[in-house]
Formats: sequence, structure tokens, C-alpha cells
Amino acid sequence: MTPSIQQALRLIHPGMIVSLGGGRHMQALADALAQTPIPGIQLTSPSELTLAYCQQRNLPLAAAPTRIDIAFDGCDSADTNLNLLKSNGGIHTLEKNNAEMAAAYIILAPAERVTARLAATVPLCLEVVPPCVSQVLRTAAQLGLRAKQRLADNYAGYVRTSLGNALIDCFAPDWDQIADLSTALSQTNGVVSTSYFSGLASLILAEAADGSVTQIKKGDK
Repeated sequence: MTPSIQQALRLIHPGMIVSLGGGRHMQALADALAQTPIPGIQLTSPSELTLAYCQQRNLPLAAAPTRIDIAFDGCDSADTNLNLLKSNGGIHTLEKNNAEMAAAYIILAPAERVTARLAATVPLCLEVVPPCVSQVLRTAAQLGLRAKQRLADNYAGYVRTSLGNALIDCFAPDWDQIADLSTALSQTNGVVSTSYFSGLASLILAEAADGSVTQIKKGDK
């Protein structure tokens, strides 16, 4: 059990409804909860894979919760102001829904992913209603972005989300203007949501290679 998982466990109290996002960190947290049961907790997830994993571990699930006490998630890039890019998994619409529902939204990430500025190597991802893909691509280009619809790993077709929508990855030389770009793209017809999360995370647990964990909290300077 890694130090960041140990710290995450200490934040979970009996009777809580807990959301686990997608990815290996969340499966590791599910493993820890299976090994160290906490009375009365129920789990939910925006990830179909995480839900299936929790079911395999016989962990208690909450059916359609209307509140979440604490949501855990990973990220592809974070800055020291707790802005996030959650792009590679392609489930950011549902992740953002759970983050907004949660009383606390906690990010577990390798320390190298937390930098002064968001990493330009990570795209800004858009979930888009399929008939609007061409227009959204044109809008992104007009905003100075390099944009492309995401292909499936086997190149057999385009990626579709669990909601049946397309994903468009947008790239820029840097993300210094990402807040304005995300807002402009969000207002484009057919865009369901973007993978830029601002003002949602309350804490980042950033774990270094030596196992040390730095806590970055909202309001820290």
C-alpha cells in the first residue's frame, strides 16, 4: 500500500459515500478498502471499469447516489493552483459530475505531474455530440488549437464515450490561456464538457518516487 493510499484511507470515515475515479490509483484504493473495511461506507464511480473492479472485490456500491461525501481521482496534469487536466481516460464528463457533487474532491497523483503550469503535452479533451464534430474541429482551429478526433487504440474506428459521444483532443504550445479556451469551447454547440477542471479539487496528494507525499491544499501559496 503506497503512502498516498494510506493517507487517502485516513480521510474516509464510517458511513461515507465515496467516489473512486478511473485508473490504477483508484483500483489500488479499492484494494486497500477491501483489505481494511470501513463500516457503512458505500462506493460509486464515474468509471465503468472501476465499478466492475469494486464489484469483483465485493465492495458495497451506492445505487444512484444524490450526494458524495468524498471523491478520489487521478489526473494527467495539475498545477500548484489545483487546476487539472483529466484528458486521457475520456470520462471527464462523468468525473466532473462526481467532483461537483462531492463535499471534498481529492486527487492522487505522482509528484512529477504537479507542476507550476499545466503540461502542454497533455491535450484539452472535449466530449462532443457526434453530428457536431466537424464544426467543433473548425472552432478549435479558429482558436489557434491543433485538434483531432480521438481514434481507438486499434485504429478500427473513433473512440466513443459511455454516453455515445466523440472525443476531440486539442493541443497548444502552452496552456497559459486554458481557462478562456475551455470557456469558449464549452459554449460551442455540441460540446458536452471539457477535461479542464478548475476550482473543484480541494486537495492533491502528490507522491514522489521516494514515497514522500506532499499535500497541496486549496488556498495554499
